[in-house]
Amino acid sequence: MKTIKTKVIPLAIVVFILLVVFYNNKSVKLSKEIENSYTYDGQVIELEGKFKAPFLTRTGNTISMEFEVFNDFYIIQTKNKVITGIRMNYGEGKNTVLINAGSDNKFEQSDVVIFDKDGNKLKTSDKVKITGRIVYPHKGVKKESLVKDYKTGKETMRDEGQDYSYEITDITVQKD
Repeated sequence: MKTIKTKVIPLAIVVFILLVVFYNNKSVKLSKEIENSYTYDGQVIELEGKFKAPFLTRTGNTISMEFEVFNDFYIIQTKNKVITGIRMNYGEGKNTVLINAGSDNKFEQSDVVIFDKDGNKLKTSDKVKITGRIVYPHKGVKKESLVKDYKTGKETMRDEGQDYSYEITDITVQKD
């Protein structure tokens, strides 16, 4: 009995803590990688998580959505990652999004309806699996920003590295 209290329980606690600290699921790892490399350019990727629609940024027949991927440990959600640039068709139909906004164009998450690959209605609170093609429209372009030295008044361009901004298109939504 002493062995269990002195060795097994502390070992189990250490293993659990290490798993929580160092483990990320596939979607979290992929979300970090697409923001820091061109590895998946032009490829179809798969992510699991939930949709978010914080702002109505609609252009024509498409809308830009956000997608939150989660760490597998449901109790500790510290390593969640939000992916932007999910470009979806707007309206009713398969793999589309519809926002039931009032006359003032204000809406909440509950007003957002997502249609899956079979045309079934889903909520942003539903866990889903999406697949889509990732494209880096500014691949190879360096990001620069204008920096002003307030002491001298001189403005210079600062190199900020590669532009890893991306869009994910051709989205297929499947309820998880």
